[in-house]
Amino acid sequence: MKKKAMSMLLAGTMLASMLAGCGGKEGSANNAGEGSGAQTAADGSTELSIWVHETDSSEEGKLYGALVEEFNEKYAGTYHATISQIARSGDAGGYDDKVNAAISNGGLPDVYTVDGVTVAQYADAGAIVPIDEYFTEEELSDYNPSIIQQGTYDGKLYTLGAMDSSVGIFYNKDMFEAASIMPATAEDPWTLDELTEAAKKLTTDDCYGITMSLDAKDETLMYFFLPLVQSQGGNVVSEDGLVADGYLNSEKTVNLLSWLKEMTDSGYASATPAENSFELGQAAMALTGSWEPGNLAKFDINWGLMPMAKYDESSEAVSACGSWTFAVSGNCAEEKKEGAAELVRFMTSKDASARMYGANAMPPARQSAFAGIEAFDNELAVFKYQLANTAKARPVSVNYAILSSQFATAVQNVLTGMDVKEALDEAVNQYNFQTDMQ
Repeated sequence: MKKKAMSMLLAGTMLASMLAGCGGKEGSANNAGEGSGAQTAADGSTELSIWVHETDSSEEGKLYGALVEEFNEKYAGTYHATISQIARSGDAGGYDDKVNAAISNGGLPDVYTVDGVTVAQYADAGAIVPIDEYFTEEELSDYNPSIIQQGTYDGKLYTLGAMDSSVGIFYNKDMFEAASIMPATAEDPWTLDELTEAAKKLTTDDCYGITMSLDAKDETLMYFFLPLVQSQGGNVVSEDGLVADGYLNSEKTVNLLSWLKEMTDSGYASATPAENSFELGQAAMALTGSWEPGNLAKFDINWGLMPMAKYDESSEAVSACGSWTFAVSGNCAEEKKEGAAELVRFMTSKDASARMYGANAMPPARQSAFAGIEAFDNELAVFKYQLANTAKARPVSVNYAILSSQFATAVQNVLTGMDVKEALDEAVNQYNFQTDMQ
């Protein structure tokens, strides 16, 4: 399996890097360092290297730099970290390319950032190592449950994050009031039938009931809609993350795609939505992620936030989650691992998690960090509730990138006229073909 995982890692940029609202900015690496045997600075401190996926041209990147400086101040004489900040995109020079090349040539740093959905691939390839032994159960209990789920592979914890994400239904308060619709609450989400009925009531000749990014051809579709499969007690891959047949094309996934087709066929949602249709009043609701408030601030709209819908009354409420994390690399020398784990602890502390919201508007990965952020007691309270109570990580699978791509293709095929079961069976066939070819 490690050979397969390695081939996937070296294939190119992971699909998850395309998620809307989470992209990095162009820039260049600086202060590069590689994991190696223990190196000692003049003051006797152990040298550590760390790579991150944001340059200092962004507020998130500036925060990473500041945190490393603070780490060095706190641990002066014990540890000293050197940071490389690498843009996520760029011709053969983006972050994923740098990491994949380093996996191939043994040049990984001691610590580096890993997108949550790639944990299984990196762990299986030996590119990251378990960190369980360096953290107490009490410490880990403060992280959102989904952060632990996302970072765990084969029963071992490999990554921890400072930020998380969530998806909800943003709604136009004025349109809801005019239509006499009461919004759902965090504790009592709508069912799909209730969401459909509201969308029907809100749809007019010049306004869709809801917009859902249905023209996406990337990770967005899995991220947004997997919870509606999980809500029914299903998933798109087996528990070991390897088998798609009977999961990706199961009755539960058929139910989801059939609903998406019904929404577009009825005209309640557009299969090719216009950009900013919700913000411009061309849609009454928007199924989208926790990055949306930053966009809404640019528009004159009276908005509210509802939780992710559940499939039906007998279903479980499930919501999306997950984001970038920190890991100790497989190249980190044994004598440096304790220091590397301490750096991961520092970069994902309560303070770092709270400051991350200020830098990139992403929800904290630690429950204690929500306390000082007013928005999560008010307009964003739904996200706080979901991350503590209903969030489920995407499959921790070495084949995740293929799985996500085939799910997105199936959705597009259905929305352009293909039979739902036929589209999902074809997705399974393509998944099997691609995984067998690795």
